Amino acid sequence: MFSLITGLLLACSNSTPNTTPDTIDSPVPTVNASPSLDVPGTIATWDGGELSYTDGVKMAQGQLIQLEAEYLTSTYQAAMQSIEQTVLEQLLELETTAGKFASQDDLLKQEVEDKVTEPTQSEIELMYEQFKSRLQGMDLASASPLIREQLLRQKQGERFQVYIEELKTKYNVKITLPYPDLPRQEVSADDDPFLGTDGAPIEIIQFAEFQCPYCGKVGDTMEKLLAEYPGKLKIVYRDFPLGFHDRAIPAAIAANCAGEQDKYWDMHGILMKNQTKLQDTDLAGFAKEVGVDMDKWSTCLKDPAQEAEVKKDMEDASAVGVTGTPAFFINGVLLSGAVPFDQFKSIIDKELAAL
Repeated sequence: MFSLITGLLLACSNSTPNTTPDTIDSPVPTVNASPSLDVPGTIATWDGGELSYTDGVKMAQGQLIQLEAEYLTSTYQAAMQSIEQTVLEQLLELETTAGKFASQDDLLKQEVEDKVTEPTQSEIELMYEQFKSRLQGMDLASASPLIREQLLRQKQGERFQVYIEELKTKYNVKITLPYPDLPRQEVSADDDPFLGTDGAPIEIIQFAEFQCPYCGKVGDTMEKLLAEYPGKLKIVYRDFPLGFHDRAIPAAIAANCAGEQDKYWDMHGILMKNQTKLQDTDLAGFAKEVGVDMDKWSTCLKDPAQEAEVKKDMEDASAVGVTGTPAFFINGVLLSGAVPFDQFKSIIDKELAAL
């Protein structure tokens, strides 16, 4: 039983995309915190000179801050996962006894497996289109059994996560492990579109793109955050098209051109929901659907400044260590991947408490 729970927990937690964009040479990022490893005094000498630790690590400062943030975040996540798993074991034992189930397996069969529907053919075809380039030439018929298994496992993981939240609510679970103090980086919001309140105490800068499935899913989390913290969040969207997504840049330009007519978020929502339909004819159809002036929109698409704006976002992202999507900077604190709502909440609550 322990291994089954562990497997389902891992299925829920492995939502961070393993993607790497094309490399972009960029300057060392500007930061407002120093790495926690700080050696006082002189750390190198030579005839006629000496070197302090602070001066010696300047070229690697951005990398050191990134490594420190990754270490602190990974340590916190490992501890939190262990705590949550231990609590969950106790809750499942209580539910098994209360429901007079023979085992936790029987409980989970009723609450998870029996409540998950079989993947439909349209769902299988959609996933095939999304990941066709990674399937080494497999046709739909050959790939369908593998995709069906993956979708079923994904649905079970999602249902299990919902069940966990139901149990937490039922038993009034509260976990008070403090989120670590993470180093910050100065990340520009530029003049990119945003949701929420301009000048809010919490600024979340998201780097994402329109062909990334994880970026599409995290939209619900952003809406939930805005509802949870009215007037306290400004969520900025900046483009970071990945090199292996050939329609990500055209989609970004299409959305930005819709934004020139105050229709950015209308276009953004449609594109995120139609990530496999981003050909030129599709983009034009979506633009027409949101109600832009098509002549002005079409002219905007040809403006070199639009692609330059997207590439500027990419350069700014690479300069602060972004390598995959989605990536978020909460008041300069990096949170990488399509992580759960609670991880955003931990950082935001800590930021608000410090005001």
